Amino acid sequence: MNKQICVLKFGGNTLANKEKILLAVKLIKQRWEEGCLPVIVASANGNFTDILLDNAYSLSPDPNKRELDMLITTGERISVALLSIALNEAGLPSVSLTGSQIGLITTSTHAGAQIVEIKSDRLKRELEQGHIPIIAGFQGIGQNKEITTLKRGGSDVSAVFIASFLGADHVEMIKDVDGVYDKDPNKNKDAKKLNLLDFDVMYKLALEGANVLHPDAITLAKEKGIEIRIIYYKTGVAGTIIK
Repeated sequence: MNKQICVLKFGGNTLANKEKILLAVKLIKQRWEEGCLPVIVASANGNFTDILLDNAYSLSPDPNKRELDMLITTGERISVALLSIALNEAGLPSVSLTGSQIGLITTSTHAGAQIVEIKSDRLKRELEQGHIPIIAGFQGIGQNKEITTLKRGGSDVSAVFIASFLGADHVEMIKDVDGVYDKDPNKNKDAKKLNLLDFDVMYKLALEGANVLHPDAITLAKEKGIEIRIIYYKTGVAGTIIK
């Protein structure tokens, strides 16, 4: 692997339709041409997870958590397969992979597992073969061999953990916002974009309701020394850097 690995995590809203998937392909191709070997982590398309949960709760007020995990992990599988199809069509060799296929081992708790380790050489083998891995975020396989999910928004955590495992120094979080603001820009016209933040300030903002990053991903990034870049999906430009 002569190229530097760069991990890009696409939020669900950035993959919600064909046009957005093609924008994602354009950005991934740009990173490829810049000399990076992209590793992609993807969330479920748009509000698909909510639709699946609504279906489950229409059948039971308290659905079995194992079955919920089996159900909602299909959302990310759809995302990664469609993105991989589009990348291959664009001439970029890629392969879609579930959390279990890359050996992402979690605790056995359903609907809120914690990542323990990555216990497989599958990811590194795909990279050595020149493939762009498209990995389903938010999911893994429990120590009891059952499909598990992380906390909601856990694809951010997946991306940081994978970056650390592969020795990457940063993660690009591709979002439908152009950065982190000091207050909600939708409600406050005087909101200011914060170009550079440290982990502790970002963690505080996340706890106060800034939905840009999962708090657990910030904690893990600080622990592992992984810089986080908030990238606007339409431009591919970093709006906020957290380190």
